[in-house]
Amino acid sequence: MVSASSLLLLPSSVRDLASCVVADVAACTSPASTLTSSASASALSVTVSYRATTLLPGQTSPLHPRLTWTRSPLGPALSFSPSASAPAVPLRRRKGTRSVSLDDFGSAGAGPGCCSQVVVFWDLTAARYDASPEPHSGYYFVAVAGADEVVVLAVGDLAAEFVEERFEGRAPPEATAAASSLPVARRERVVAPDPATMHTSRRVRFAEGGTEHEVSVGCSGGGSGGGEDGELWVSVDGKRAVQARRPRLNFRGNQTVFVDGAPVDVMWDLHGWWFRDPPAGCAVVMLRARSALESRLWLEEEEAAAAPGFSLVVQAFKSRNDELSSAHR
Repeated sequence: MVSASSLLLLPSSVRDLASCVVADVAACTSPASTLTSSASASALSVTVSYRATTLLPGQTSPLHPRLTWTRSPLGPALSFSPSASAPAVPLRRRKGTRSVSLDDFGSAGAGPGCCSQVVVFWDLTAARYDASPEPHSGYYFVAVAGADEVVVLAVGDLAAEFVEERFEGRAPPEATAAASSLPVARRERVVAPDPATMHTSRRVRFAEGGTEHEVSVGCSGGGSGGGEDGELWVSVDGKRAVQARRPRLNFRGNQTVFVDGAPVDVMWDLHGWWFRDPPAGCAVVMLRARSALESRLWLEEEEAAAAPGFSLVVQAFKSRNDELSSAHR
């Protein structure tokens, strides 16, 4: 199920991977992943980018809304962005309704007659969490747009029930939790004080309707200095797909593995983690699915925005202060 190609070196543009992953993506692929427990990495935030499957009136391309789940001193927090380029709107209450204007942020693909706002409904009062700030059950988040209340995002195990009640049995087929939107990118920010013992895992689907896989990312051996015995590794379903020896020296690289017969590019940049190199100050590991018809690994930001395939990025910081410093740059 999993095989790997030879190791290649990435250009310096890999430093921008963390910002590239949440850019507009042209294809839909996977339901949201869930973070499994980890003894050495504490999840701080999860950002999931979606692609709405229904065009709004006057639009030439679908919305790409985002949800960001954050762990704060006051507990889990949620923010919403109506598009990939829009700033996040914090939703401070555990349950509520809010209108978000698309005119304030601009809407890609909007033409004459496009709707001007999205109304969001959410309820986290009974949400249940594990190691991630993103709840795994007991909640809903639903975004509707236009006079016809087109569902552009429906997330959570209670979303379908809410949509049915909201539409009072008149919901169109596209106004369901399963069909309204699809995840296209996911970024997780974690704190791992010792790079040599970092380990974090999550479950993802690299293709729409595909098999769910457990992806683990970690460093091991060599002590905190990353000696000759240390390695960065990426596993899929418990099988080592990537093993980069001496990560303190081989801190940047990429490799292509095959999952379910399709290529998945794995890229990493550990320089900021080992040497606290601003403005990154973190380790970045990305997995991105791509079409077998693509002739080469995408590297540049422009290509990342246009290429199909689900993206998973893990950003690891040595401390919360490093993460806060990176977030404010």
